[in-house]
Amino acid sequence: MQKSVACDLAILSAVTMVAIIAPLPLGAADDAKMSAIERVNATEKGTLKNPLPITPEIVAEGKELYQTKTCGACHGANGGGIHCPSLINENWIYGSDDDTLFRLVAIGSEGVAKAGYSRGDKEKHAGPMPPFGEAISNEQDLWKIIAYIRSLKAGAAAK
Repeated sequence: MQKSVACDLAILSAVTMVAIIAPLPLGAADDAKMSAIERVNATEKGTLKNPLPITPEIVAEGKELYQTKTCGACHGANGGGIHCPSLINENWIYGSDDDTLFRLVAIGSEGVAKAGYSRGDKEKHAGPMPPFGEAISNEQDLWKIIAYIRSLKAGAAAK
């Protein structure tokens, strides 16, 4: 009987060690639960890419989030700009790549400036972008909003 318990404990220990040291697959449950700010802090500058497939459903969810998180109050319901820059023209202040957009929304213009991003010279009248990393705490939601913003560009398939 003691030999069986010892054998069971040895097997359990081996399985536990494999579980502890085995790397988690990309997109594992804990990784997917990162907040937008945690993702910014955990990822090297210039390497953030939207992991979501750009489907009509993702874009629709992004549109709903854009409205509920009050993005439209400043950037316009359709991204044309009201008090803040248009999201449908080519005049992106810090750049239009995924990494820059994600960080700009999460940590604001002051945060990206501190991280070494510089303003372009096309959009001179724009005020600061406040950080929305607390309001849009789920990184997946932020990626959906970015997918929606990209759909607003002239010629984009989904609106």
